Amino acid sequence: MIKDKQHISIGILVLFHLIGIGGVMLGDSQEFLSLTPLNLLLTLLIILINHNDWKNWWIFLLSYVAGLGIEIIGVNTGWPFGEYVYGPVLGSKIFSTPLMIGVNWLMLLYATNAIAKPLSRDWILRAAIAGAMMTFLDLLIEPVAIKLNFWTWSADSVPLANYFSWFIIATLLSVVWQSLQIDMTRKIALAVFGVQIGFFLVLNFA
Repeated sequence: MIKDKQHISIGILVLFHLIGIGGVMLGDSQEFLSLTPLNLLLTLLIILINHNDWKNWWIFLLSYVAGLGIEIIGVNTGWPFGEYVYGPVLGSKIFSTPLMIGVNWLMLLYATNAIAKPLSRDWILRAAIAGAMMTFLDLLIEPVAIKLNFWTWSADSVPLANYFSWFIIATLLSVVWQSLQIDMTRKIALAVFGVQIGFFLVLNFA
């Protein structure tokens, strides 16, 4: 039953991202981009319904609040990522920052930390691996996000401070994830991270 639920969840993830790629490349890109908040919520829902260990439930709330909070600081001060503004794609905002960006941080923290967990006995190293994975994904996201008006930078190119800050912040939050004994669903995590990599890799080349 559990495996069936995971297989169905992975199938839904892949299907929605394939539809998204097709819609952006071949259809009305703005219409499909307007569904981005729904896609983020669907991905988070898939993570939540497949996760069974809730004794450290607060880490989910902390990750959302911390991710949203650092983005609010970034948008309104230019620190630590550099000066940028969000477009309309990610939906409703608070202090000029989409509420969905916290969902994105939570989703990626779960996925990368679940993948990194069995890779080393050293939980600091595992946290750094998760942080590096998130930074690598941001490298893929940036060109597509700028082109599709997810956000725009005041500089002509993405500041190096953005990637450095992503790594540091993601690693620090991952230290909390890795220091806890959380039984995460690695198969779903691999699917979430994999479809994100595939989605933005295809759109980068397209």
